Amino acid sequence: MDEFTTFDEPLKFNPDYKWPDEGTEKDCPKCNGALTLNEQSVSYKGKPWWCGICRWQFTDEEV
Repeated sequence: MDEFTTFDEPLKFNPDYKWPDEGTEKDCPKCNGALTLNEQSVSYKGKPWWCGICRWQFTDEEV
């Protein structure tokens, strides 16, 4: 394999998600259960909101 492809913009493995204020409460758009706000830390690579019922992550814009 002599040829390879590079991306014009490099892939970003830790997107800059907008984190809501502490104490914010929202409901899951899929099952209407209460969402858990994940703790914001440098080592966490997921989305801010977690639904334990659906086992799905959401951004603030998706909720």
